[in-house]
Amino acid sequence: MGAIGIEWVNQYNGNASDLNNNDDNARGFYNTLHGTRQFDYGDNLAWDQDFEKSGKGSPNAGTDTTYIDNVDIAFFSGHGARDYLLFGRNDRDNAKARNTEMELGDKDLEWIVFDGCNALDFNGLWNRWGWGVFKGLHYILGFATICYDRKSRGKKFANRLNDGWTMREAWIKACKETEPNATKWAYLRANEGGITTYNDHWHGKGFVSPDPDNPDMLLYLNGNC
Repeated sequence: MGAIGIEWVNQYNGNASDLNNNDDNARGFYNTLHGTRQFDYGDNLAWDQDFEKSGKGSPNAGTDTTYIDNVDIAFFSGHGARDYLLFGRNDRDNAKARNTEMELGDKDLEWIVFDGCNALDFNGLWNRWGWGVFKGLHYILGFATICYDRKSRGKKFANRLNDGWTMREAWIKACKETEPNATKWAYLRANEGGITTYNDHWHGKGFVSPDPDNPDMLLYLNGNC
């Protein structure tokens, strides 16, 4: 069985406006997806350093090999931006998990969800979340625009994965079911040589590609919900 980890933030302690539904959203995913539940950290227990590689960035306090890169799928629900995920604690690194501080998949992680605004905006995407971040990672799933504070997207996504949908199809469907048409779902995925992640499923539910440890192709798609 695949391992699952989630982090979510509703309480931003002045770093941004507080949100209401990220606990329900992330826990809906965590408690529904078939697999091994490894960690659930929220609000003041959710830290940006959990997503960051040790020795990268400043401060360089990354602990991803214990947390985000130590599971098969990770789900973040909270405020996002074009080049970082935002947290409510400023004393556990600096409250921003930046693209320049991440190298994902070099231990275990295959798929990660950024359930927050704008991270997968198309402009400059490959330089932000592309070659420097994908180190065995198969997919980043998220949004190319703002998105809304929903309770049920994570559970809907997990249900589709349990039913044998591919990663990309399950994410698109969950977004369409929870967002207005103007919101744009998005994903970025990696291929390497003969390895293609296009038909990736959740573990035990269908095909999963080998890890693209040194990807030579990154593929992006977005669309209206």
